[in-house]
Amino acid sequence: MNIYFVRHGSTEGNETDQFQLPTIELSERGLKQAEVLANRFKSIPIDIIFSSPMMRASQTAQAISLVTGHAVNENPIFEEVNRPTAVRGRCKSEPEVKEIMKIVKSTFTDPDNRHSDEEDYFQIRDRAQKMLEFLSKKEERNILVVTHGEILKMVLALVIFGDKITPELFYEVKRTFVPDNTGITTIQYDLSFELHESGWYVLGWNDHAHFGEF
Repeated sequence: MNIYFVRHGSTEGNETDQFQLPTIELSERGLKQAEVLANRFKSIPIDIIFSSPMMRASQTAQAISLVTGHAVNENPIFEEVNRPTAVRGRCKSEPEVKEIMKIVKSTFTDPDNRHSDEEDYFQIRDRAQKMLEFLSKKEERNILVVTHGEILKMVLALVIFGDKITPELFYEVKRTFVPDNTGITTIQYDLSFELHESGWYVLGWNDHAHFGEF
């Protein structure tokens, strides 16, 4: 099974370094990225498309749908990591936002002392695990998933470390693996793969060869 994880196209929130609202749309640059990405999938076999229902992901998936002819199946399991309501739609550089996110980081592994309504480490880990379990049960062999940067990092961390994943290891993945908008990460699931008993392995990370087209 081949699973192509795609981060959505660029938004004004990306371009101004915001914590984004679920309703934010692709920017002019993001729409162009989605168009170029969609053309890339003319030559990559796809059997089914899944997407986060957040607008920026949905728009990216719809662009691919127009080219491939496959309907988009939206599922909230593929949504971005949930940040506190108090920071959504605001720039990360704002002093108040910085203070809130310091609290979020300090309580990331302490579910009983979260700042407010954000997802903690364990919720993010468990949701990413459910994503992999959901996909592993599909009959289709070539699956496209349009999702988001932070949740994709946890998926990657689970594929690499499996049950050995820890908050410290996840932080290292967060720090060192930064997916581009419309970058393609290819993960394969094959239980006959002897080097990783889970059957999951990374075949390609953040492929953005299509960037040369605009």
